[in-house]
Amino acid sequence: MVATTRPSPTLYRVCCNCNAPDADVKCSCLAVYYCGLACQQAHILEHKHACKHLLCKIITKKGAVISRLQVQGGSAGVVSVELMVLEQELARVHCKVGRLMMVSLQEAKYQEAETHFKQALHLYRKVEASRGTLHGAAARAAAGKLAAKAAQRKGLYGAFVDLGQLHGLMGKNHNEMQVYQEALQEVRGDIAHASTPQLQGHLSRILTAMGKMCLNQYSSQITNGAEGDKGKCTGAKSLLEEALSIQCALAEYGMAAQTLIILASGHGYLEMFDEARSTLKQALDLTRRCHGEEAKKWLYVTSKWPSCVKRRSRQYSNSYPYTWPSCVRHRSR
Repeated sequence: MVATTRPSPTLYRVCCNCNAPDADVKCSCLAVYYCGLACQQAHILEHKHACKHLLCKIITKKGAVISRLQVQGGSAGVVSVELMVLEQELARVHCKVGRLMMVSLQEAKYQEAETHFKQALHLYRKVEASRGTLHGAAARAAAGKLAAKAAQRKGLYGAFVDLGQLHGLMGKNHNEMQVYQEALQEVRGDIAHASTPQLQGHLSRILTAMGKMCLNQYSSQITNGAEGDKGKCTGAKSLLEEALSIQCALAEYGMAAQTLIILASGHGYLEMFDEARSTLKQALDLTRRCHGEEAKKWLYVTSKWPSCVKRRSRQYSNSYPYTWPSCVRHRSR
């Protein structure tokens, strides 16, 4: 047997501040390394926005202040507005921590991330309800200190989408569907009251997330050997086409390219291979339109082949992914 040696883990410990190798000082969040205390202090202003340890300390500190203000009760609007501002800031921090835990792909962290997203949703709704009770001087004070209502709704819808994606990672398909349906109901209600480009953009993102969820569920069914429900693919196709029309109308071509790639996956599952080929070409054209001819930018799209197209194309084309899959050009071979 030939002896093999593995590289030392210290080779991958690069200082986040000066890029020096073999950094041996680890941040409390356990995500980054530094070559010394000086580099850690120099990088803190940039890292504090992504440091789970510092963000959790902020949550604890702001939560204690909020509890104190709630006990005090508040008089004529001053404490109430201060409380609302803190709750709004706390909701944003909860979302940040939840996203950091979610993107870590550590299943042990998913439950905690779910708690953070739910707490953020609760706080956003509480602030919105409190905003409607303010009048006169208190309302004017709130308008000067609180984030605009559009930004408030953006945070709310973002928390909805993040929570839905987390439920998908956790395998809670029923909860994922409930979250997206609740978000869809809220954004359609806002649009019915006063439609704006921002609300239309939120709607398109929720529709895209719902379409992707349906396709993921279908993919899981056929991967497990069960007969897939084609109705999920048809429903996903309708959702994605509606999202695509909104994104094109808003000239969000980057988002439209991503939606087209997901839509091509649905076409592949439905065995609509000509449509899949056309959809992927449209995605490439839109990505070139956004990023020009920079290969690292627009070739990223070609690396995102739908899984159904990948499986069918590998047996036909040795040059994948740099040529169009033969299953897209010809259905039967």
